[in-house]
Amino acid sequence: MKIKTPRGTASIAKTRWLAYATASAATALAGSHSTEASIHYSGRLDVPFPPHGDAIHTFSLDQPGDSLFFEHQDFCYQALFNISGIASASFRGYGGQVAYVSRLRYGRNISAGLFIRSFFLGVLAIRGTCVDSNSGPWGSGGGAGYVGFSFNNGAGRQYGWVRVKMPGSPANGFRVVDYAYADPGEPIRAGQTSADEMVPEETDNIVPQEGSLGGLALGAAGLLAWRKSRS
Repeated sequence: MKIKTPRGTASIAKTRWLAYATASAATALAGSHSTEASIHYSGRLDVPFPPHGDAIHTFSLDQPGDSLFFEHQDFCYQALFNISGIASASFRGYGGQVAYVSRLRYGRNISAGLFIRSFFLGVLAIRGTCVDSNSGPWGSGGGAGYVGFSFNNGAGRQYGWVRVKMPGSPANGFRVVDYAYADPGEPIRAGQTSADEMVPEETDNIVPQEGSLGGLALGAAGLLAWRKSRS
């Protein structure tokens, strides 16, 4: 009869200890990833949509089936927007027979407002034979503003923004500057790129929203004040 030595027990204990340590490290690593920035920023894009001619461009979000859509139509000089989501999608807007895309201010809370389901294209600006004068929130003068949007890929509702600059020409040409969106259930404000960072504000004829984020337009001093208010 062979007598078992404690070597086998020690080997099992060591193996279990390594497994526990590995699992613990993996859990800690996963936790560190989950606490990283929950806002996804595109970086500076500056994609032009010329005032004369037709142009279409899509911008990817988190996965195939979720995307932003912009179009310029030479017919009626239309500047248009839409968004696609696997489960659902909508944008900040208003209107009846025509769905206008709201022009949001810097620092605006994206989720706090009226959303329109993206069954139809949203109008940023329109002119020409369709209406008597330049119509829509983006057609009333040049400058920059923010499009607010929401989409759901099945994991929950996500909010985001797109910065658009329109020079104010009668033909409503425009430029998509950049965009960002948050993870499901996370808030985001127009121009926000991470938990405590905002895009630098440009001379864009848009008055910053009053409140704690309004000071961000002042630069580093405003950002410091906002960080202190968050803490």
